[in-house]
Amino acid sequence: MRKSTLLIAAFMYAIGCLSVYGQESAEKIYDTVDQVPLHKKNRGNVQKYLSKNIKYPVDALAKEIEGKVMVSFVVSSLGEINDVKLVEGLFESIDTEALRVVKTMKEWKPAKLDGELVAAKVTIPVHFYLSEENKALAEQIKPFYLNDHPPLFVLDNKKVMGVTTLDYFNVKSIRVIKGKKALDLYGEEGKNGVLVVQTKRGTSRDYQMY
Repeated sequence: MRKSTLLIAAFMYAIGCLSVYGQESAEKIYDTVDQVPLHKKNRGNVQKYLSKNIKYPVDALAKEIEGKVMVSFVVSSLGEINDVKLVEGLFESIDTEALRVVKTMKEWKPAKLDGELVAAKVTIPVHFYLSEENKALAEQIKPFYLNDHPPLFVLDNKKVMGVTTLDYFNVKSIRVIKGKKALDLYGEEGKNGVLVVQTKRGTSRDYQMY
């Protein structure tokens, strides 16, 4: 068993894995390279990918917070993304979303230096700007966030942690639950009250999460 384990570890190291027994390898990380890492989707257009996949945090939306977050990460010589870090933040939930969306950018062409594939550090801005539609939505949800203690929203027996569009004619019922009953039904998440909405036809599963 010991011999087999050693052989497996040696093979993993030989093919350039970034970790052996859970520890990071000593692969050198370059700041300056001949050819920078290239994201494989959207023809390398990182900002296009980010704009498609960002889920605007609801609390930041309600406060109409806009701006950019700077995030750094390493693209290994195998094209794997790791060591994602916040360099310059903006707002807690926005920072969290920026880190989340960057971590989804998994397919990269590695950097090159002197014709060899190498690991390289990358720093990119993640932009959060409100569209006119989102500005209108912000006005609707702002009252729930005036005291920074918004209620829990439950739509068709599912907790909604972000924004979803709901046509008025699809609403079957709306009820508000407060106090001990809210805590009994939903635990600590119900401490600020619960707004429960049932629809007639159901809704999309694609809720924005943050």
